[in-house]
Amino acid sequence: MTEQEKLASLQQRRAVCPYPNCATGTVMDMVDQRMIAPESREYAFGDFGDEGSLPIHPHSSWTQQECWVCQLCCRSVLEVIECKQTGWGKDAHIEKLTRLVLWPSPPPRVLPLDVPERIRSAYEEASRAENAGAARLAGVGYRSAVEELCKDQGATHHTLYGKIQELAAKGLPADVITALDETRVVGNDSVHHGVAYSPEELADIERVSLRADQLIGYACAVSDH
Repeated sequence: MTEQEKLASLQQRRAVCPYPNCATGTVMDMVDQRMIAPESREYAFGDFGDEGSLPIHPHSSWTQQECWVCQLCCRSVLEVIECKQTGWGKDAHIEKLTRLVLWPSPPPRVLPLDVPERIRSAYEEASRAENAGAARLAGVGYRSAVEELCKDQGATHHTLYGKIQELAAKGLPADVITALDETRVVGNDSVHHGVAYSPEELADIERVSLRADQLIGYACAVSDH
């Protein structure tokens, strides 16, 4: 086995291929991994430990890129990862804080054309921000989509919380109200407090944005009334 083949076999992961005409749960092989900031550093096979992870870096935090290849369609996926190291020596632990797919560029989630334009445009812009790794902007955008949805349904309270409660009084399902309110909270933290998101809060952003998809069916239904 060549050194490059050893490097490619160091790390594998199960994932859904991001290419639309593949989009299948598969195994991906890492074929390249290198630091790109605060310095440019190409990793060699000897840099890796037994588990395919890098040992101690001269930096406590850094940005690296990884190239993965789908075993089914054999196409490459390029990602940028923000990393942080805690501890030293045998206690060293590398934590991957954020992971952004650069290629293929993920398309934004969109709402059907029969949903009012103000809701659709805010939702799509939020999804684009999320795909670009702009979590705070995404939070603001999803909150804006929720507010437009409430206004479209005739809610008139001066706060978004009040508008959501008006829709609850009209009999909206509890899970929809929960999704609306969670999106409101994330948006408020983003726009009013400039929250610097922890990894757990970034996970909440993703969960809320996925929950926002639950609003699609409701938005489609209400647009017909």
